[in-house]
Amino acid sequence: MDRLVALYKDCWDSWPGSAKWCMRFTYAQIMSSLAGHLCFVVGPKFEATTNLAEIEIFGIARYVLVIPLGLLVLYHFYESAKPSPNYTALTMARISIFEFSMKIVYYTTMATNAGLVLQNVRCYDLRPIYLARWYGWTFAIPTLLCMNYRPMLDDRSFAHVIKRIFPQQAATAGYCWACYMGCVITDAWYGWYLNTVACVAYGAVVVDTVVLTAERIVHTRQPILKGYSIIIKECVFVIYTCIWLMGNWGYASSYACQRFYSVSDVSLKSTMAFLMFFFWAIDDVDFTGKVEDANKEKTS
Repeated sequence: MDRLVALYKDCWDSWPGSAKWCMRFTYAQIMSSLAGHLCFVVGPKFEATTNLAEIEIFGIARYVLVIPLGLLVLYHFYESAKPSPNYTALTMARISIFEFSMKIVYYTTMATNAGLVLQNVRCYDLRPIYLARWYGWTFAIPTLLCMNYRPMLDDRSFAHVIKRIFPQQAATAGYCWACYMGCVITDAWYGWYLNTVACVAYGAVVVDTVVLTAERIVHTRQPILKGYSIIIKECVFVIYTCIWLMGNWGYASSYACQRFYSVSDVSLKSTMAFLMFFFWAIDDVDFTGKVEDANKEKTS
């Protein structure tokens, strides 16, 4: 226990102020969500059959996700078979495999209508909210952050990367759960309080993203490409938030929201995985070229 406390103190001292605020909002979300679980009533289950078109989309998405997962598995076998494999690339391949496997699991759960589906009581109409999706996001989005930031911190160890981005990952998992709780408990005031806390926590994550990018962009290779990858990720997440709010306020139908989530889940995660391996490939080419140039200089 003492070692864990010492480790946490060491991490806290190493984090900038923006990361510390992410942790503060994480604690606020945990306490608020627990209070929602213990002190408020959850709304009814979704019993209607108006979500059949959404279930069909989930079935398509899970099959599409098999394609990038299969490519990642093939790459992992190919890289592992090399006499001198790139262990950094193997680590990121395993993280990406976990990401896509997680998505296939929760899309399969939703496609078979096996997960708990409650009514979103924050909406003006009768629409479902899928527990499996929010469970999946709670694990998948922090994993995506690791995929997105690892190339930016390419000169650091994997443990250092996790240490630096953990506040963002914790706040992200927290706001996923707070948003879900805010949409299913019957008390409107506390529900919107949870949703508001989650949105503010997301704002803290964005601020820490800016701080981390500004801190690292001048030290990393291919800074423009890696900067654009972070911008793409943040733009899509902002759109996610807007679509979710529009759905709660009645400006977007349930089918439109679920279709957007499904398309974005497939496209964004595939794009991030592609960019990540693209960065490693360019780095390997640059490194090989520098070694060859150095050898030529020695022999000349």
